[in-house]
Amino acid sequence: MRALAVALCLTFAGTAFAQSFSNPSLIVSNFLLGNSISDPTGIRFTGANQGFVIEKGGTVKRFNNGALSTVLDLSVATNSERGLLGIAIDPGYAQNGHVYLYYSAGSGSTWTENRLARYTWDGNSALVNPVTLASFGSSSDGQTNGPNHNGGPLVFGQDGKLYGATGDLNRNGIEQNQSSTTSARSGGVYRLNPDGSVPLDNPFAGNANQDVRPWYTYGVRNSFGLAVDPVTGRIWNTENGPGSYDEINLLSAGMNSGWRPIMGPDSRDSNSTSDLVQLPGASYQDPQFSFAQPIGITAMHFLHGSAWGPQYDDAVLVGETNRGRMWLLRLNEDRDGFVLTGDVADGVLDPGDAFAAFGTGFNVVTDIQRGPDGALYIAALGADAVYRVAPIPEPTTWALTLAGLALVGLAARRQRRRLA
Repeated sequence: MRALAVALCLTFAGTAFAQSFSNPSLIVSNFLLGNSISDPTGIRFTGANQGFVIEKGGTVKRFNNGALSTVLDLSVATNSERGLLGIAIDPGYAQNGHVYLYYSAGSGSTWTENRLARYTWDGNSALVNPVTLASFGSSSDGQTNGPNHNGGPLVFGQDGKLYGATGDLNRNGIEQNQSSTTSARSGGVYRLNPDGSVPLDNPFAGNANQDVRPWYTYGVRNSFGLAVDPVTGRIWNTENGPGSYDEINLLSAGMNSGWRPIMGPDSRDSNSTSDLVQLPGASYQDPQFSFAQPIGITAMHFLHGSAWGPQYDDAVLVGETNRGRMWLLRLNEDRDGFVLTGDVADGVLDPGDAFAAFGTGFNVVTDIQRGPDGALYIAALGADAVYRVAPIPEPTTWALTLAGLALVGLAARRQRRRLA
């Protein structure tokens, strides 16, 4: 009976394409099938089957019960990793309609600045009333300007503050542990009030250099992943290494992530924490997990409370760019690190280690979000798609009844054959 019910559910769910997970009960479908999406870099929900998708080229599209419409076209620089890179929904969206965007202002290969701006949904057809809240590197500040390592992810913490990650723009300032006086104005995770002001309890809010006051952490080479643990409220990020050591980090106020002297665990690096530029109140912290051979690590998501079920409540899912894989790690009891055994007990996935990817075929993963239905939605830039991932539904009463009748009918036909 279950086999027939599963077959019915598979037919209803739609085509699974080439994406798959090691758990065969997780079904992948194309969420916005039939709609035109180009290089999606993020998705956020504002209600059941409603929300926004952003595209690298600068377009914001709204989806509403299957329909897709353009609600904003930004002028953005798009060369290399530049573009429209991050979106967040205000916790008070139902009352204020605020939507936050992080993008590379400019056009084509002409870049002006990496800008954080707030827009307001007009309730009908457009994002309006733009307010620039902050800039993280500009073409007029006399420093290197990329064009890669722009970062992008945005998330609201449980404290009501807006967190965002920026890359280093190939600069050499305080944030890259290369100068004790000059801020690069990029290369960290910032923490701001929703109006763009710096919270008084930021770790460097009292620093004489106002350029470092927005930082929650610094020493970040580049990041495409920022997530809040729904159980603890702690902020985590992913960080991209150069030729070695992509990282997954548990962030803390004032943390120095180590770039540029240190990537991966300090014990594996020829440099030491004494080589870092430590702002007053800063401290170094090793990553919780590292990929010795970079995978192009991107988005991450905590699965606690999702439709995937309680068996995944201690799990974290991360994506990548290099080979389209998804990786699953299990949190320890305190949710401040991972349960790691065997070849990865040292916290590093080295070439040849026995630690398999959890999913495959997702191309360039740019975002992982949970919808109001508890399913996961994965934005894939290279595939021009947003995938929905959810377990096969449990057989309903009608499905079991139908399956039972089908088996009874099959048995009757076989009986008639034997009597003939």
